[in-house]
Amino acid sequence: MRRFKLNQKHIKSWFLAILVLSTFALHACGYYSFKGSLPSYIKSIAILLFDNQAPDPGVPEELNQLLRDKFIDDNTLKVVDESQANLLLTGTIQSIRLQPAVVRAGEQVTEDQLKVTVKAKCEDLKTSKVLFDKSFQYTVPLSATAGLDERQQAINEALKYIAEDILNATLGAW
Repeated sequence: MRRFKLNQKHIKSWFLAILVLSTFALHACGYYSFKGSLPSYIKSIAILLFDNQAPDPGVPEELNQLLRDKFIDDNTLKVVDESQANLLLTGTIQSIRLQPAVVRAGEQVTEDQLKVTVKAKCEDLKTSKVLFDKSFQYTVPLSATAGLDERQQAINEALKYIAEDILNATLGAW
């Protein structure tokens, strides 16, 4: 049996190889963008105020602002007026429902679930192709004794997740 001796030269070579591979791995995983998957003519999006079928006022405006902020922060598409847009995002807040989630002995509800459902549609204005037309929903736990402020916070939390899902659906629809 032959013994393999590590000398200074072998150690430096192994160290250099590991360093180079680690650097490539970090750079490969460090950044990902959907920009390369979009057709070259898609550069902008218009986000119209969503319709509201829920009894809660102000929800369409809140969702619209969250969507605008998400698209601006992402920086893949420029948010513009409908007349200048390549994509058009429209939708409806379909429902905001409170349902019992935890029921204790004696049928006492101790925790509810607030479920927000939004239908969104994204259309390519150049080709008139609908990229998606689907519902998004998110459920937030809420104490059965929660007041209006806590309910509004739960709605806002759900809207943040829904806005993120709509952004991802828009950018990933290609």
